[in-house]
Amino acid sequence: MAIIVFLIYGLLVAFASLRVVIALPPGQWDKLGHFLIYGVFSILGYFLVKTPRAYQWVCVSIILYSGLMEVAQSYVPGRVPSGYDLIANTLGVLLGAVLVTSMARAIHTR
Repeated sequence: MAIIVFLIYGLLVAFASLRVVIALPPGQWDKLGHFLIYGVFSILGYFLVKTPRAYQWVCVSIILYSGLMEVAQSYVPGRVPSGYDLIANTLGVLLGAVLVTSMARAIHTR
């Protein structure tokens, strides 16, 4: 079930990243959205694997996926790839990973 949720979420991220838009609203709240979306993505990825090493690879894969989405945006009318978006995505993945592994560790030690 976790793999299905993860894959559907990945498809939703791709849809949101690659849809044609007329104009994006101005402001930096966009970066918070990137941060949160990819943080959730990394938390969902935690439930796919059984080892910390495998989870590290899942997180690296999510970061690479976010980079692929940024590059793909250069081919979508109205979209522009952004290094700042990639940074927000990466920070979201990292914070999500820290949160979920810390919570899992705390639950496991009880």
